[in-house]
Amino acid sequence: MFSGIKKMLFGTLEMQVSGDTLVSEFENEFLRVFEVPIRVYNLSREKKIQSGAGGRRASKDALIKDVSTMITAGKSKKISIKDTEKVGDVEKKIEKTLGIGVQIICSNGKGFADNTKSLKEIKEIKSEDLVSLDVAVNSATDVYSFTKAFEKACGGVSVKVWCLTKSTGKVMTGARGQFATPETLLKEVSEDNKIAQHGVIVINTADKVKTVKKKFLKMYGLGIEIVSARDGGLADDEVVVKHAKNG
Repeated sequence: MFSGIKKMLFGTLEMQVSGDTLVSEFENEFLRVFEVPIRVYNLSREKKIQSGAGGRRASKDALIKDVSTMITAGKSKKISIKDTEKVGDVEKKIEKTLGIGVQIICSNGKGFADNTKSLKEIKEIKSEDLVSLDVAVNSATDVYSFTKAFEKACGGVSVKVWCLTKSTGKVMTGARGQFATPETLLKEVSEDNKIAQHGVIVINTADKVKTVKKKFLKMYGLGIEIVSARDGGLADDEVVVKHAKNG
């Protein structure tokens, strides 16, 4: 039985979820209220929360009790969420309060939503500005495949990837940094191999270059420079990505 979702004042969602709730009901109600998709993941074999590229999406016919470390049959828990909360914070709150591994998805259904944006911001992003790379990006992906997929998705705007320093394992940019060669694997240039946690990468082409660069470093551990389609030079940080093709 699904105990219900109630939209309250100031964009707050109060959700009462029982162990007998279907995963599909949970996902559909979240989408109905916030207009942002959410994906529920199975527990690991050790019954631990596991989400993202390393986890397996739960069947829509599964019950919450089968994918939660905290909610059992006949029991329920309540959680309150504001649409001004960041995606990453909401995912952590659901994990901590309901014992469920989830990923919030971009409004166009392609790829994971930016953890640094609020639910409200994710909803308001225009779907035509969201592009996804046509290759799975993970530890086995090389720089060449990544840059070509980026260029294709962004209409000729490409990227260069910075190497990590041998001493600290951190991205080094600027005059002291070096760009990775095409055959380099992304896991070799990703801080703490964060790239291994992801599969589909989505880019909001309405974001400024500096915003996309910060996102790639924080979410994927990759130091990148966006390259203009017109002259091959590095794009200005204040330029919107979809306009970087003009220099």
